[in-house]
Amino acid sequence: MKQMMQIYRDNREAVEGFLLTTISDNPHQDLDEGQVRNFFKRLPCLSDMYLIDENGEQITPTWRRKSHDMSMKGTDRGYFINRIQFNENGNYVSSPYICANSGQPKVSIARKYPDGKIAVFDLDVVAVLTKMHLIDSNRLISKLSVWVYALLGGGLVLLALFLGIYGLIGFVKAVLYYGDETLHYVFKSIIGITLAIAIYDLAKTILEQEVFYRSLTLEEGSEYKTLTKFLTSIIIALSIESLMVVFKVAIDDIRNMNYAFYLISGVGILIVSMAVLNYVSRKKQ
Repeated sequence: MKQMMQIYRDNREAVEGFLLTTISDNPHQDLDEGQVRNFFKRLPCLSDMYLIDENGEQITPTWRRKSHDMSMKGTDRGYFINRIQFNENGNYVSSPYICANSGQPKVSIARKYPDGKIAVFDLDVVAVLTKMHLIDSNRLISKLSVWVYALLGGGLVLLALFLGIYGLIGFVKAVLYYGDETLHYVFKSIIGITLAIAIYDLAKTILEQEVFYRSLTLEEGSEYKTLTKFLTSIIIALSIESLMVVFKVAIDDIRNMNYAFYLISGVGILIVSMAVLNYVSRKKQ
């Protein structure tokens, strides 16, 4: 979606020219049902259209491809008229925006007729770019990606909850069954809860980025932020695990302390790598 919006910006002049030429080929200012159907047939990217009089009142229903909304007739559209400026040919093309009803990117065209009436056309940005062969429509892939990310992200959340419950059960056992196994239960509890936090943070990042808050603006460096957030979770988890390994080795067999050293060294390398990543990403931005 981000790349699609960038394509629109790069080809804005050509896209607007195509839209205005297409709209100008339909000069009707008194629309009946047949003319409206003809509009939708000639413009596959058209999603809504209606007429406004010179006072800013909508004088027709809002026509859609397969239906119409009579409740919108008589609506005051003065706020729309007051904030737009028509060109010398009486046309206006808006910037892309997100439709409140569908959540899809739209662009609106307004055409002013000699008698003062204004026709408003709402068009689907994805369909417009597809019609101009600037993109291949990837709505199926996009929806599939959302469902896959939602499924796998939800699975990670369930796994995090399982590990968290496992860790809490270990903590309860450590409290209730005081003895030689207490420290063992404490270690298992800390490991389970730490992994649960790291996995949940990863799942939350995936769901936020790819499912719930998919941005329509091209934000450079967002991939670095996601990777940095993930690395931070991993570093925190491994740091806690390293501390646990040091304690466990110190209690069980001090000769295995070199393994704890290797683990701590690995965490140090990750920290340095993340610092280099942050430096490079900021330099690039």
